Amino acid sequence: MEWMILICFICTMFYSSYPGKIKKLENKVKKLERNQKGDCEMSNIINSLIGKKCKIKTEDGLLYGGNGEVNFLILEADDEWIKLSYIDKKHGTKIRVIRIDSISNIELISE
Repeated sequence: MEWMILICFICTMFYSSYPGKIKKLENKVKKLERNQKGDCEMSNIINSLIGKKCKIKTEDGLLYGGNGEVNFLILEADDEWIKLSYIDKKHGTKIRVIRIDSISNIELISE
């Protein structure tokens, strides 16, 4: 009986890391698919928004600056990452870098 419990414990410990491994493999497959196509359509669109203010929604929800505003200035972008700037509560400029894959929605703010 103790051997069964030990075997079940070992199997549980072995398979507990599978969700993380699956997520890593999914990211690698996405990256390979992008490389195979030659370019990332989303990054081309974001490159056209450099220097403009936007509201950005990610998989985690809206990105918020310290003062509750969601006005981000897009500074730079490449195939995988986007560099954003915003003003926090103390009116200091903060810079944030996020993955393009995590972005679900971008709303351009006209001034």
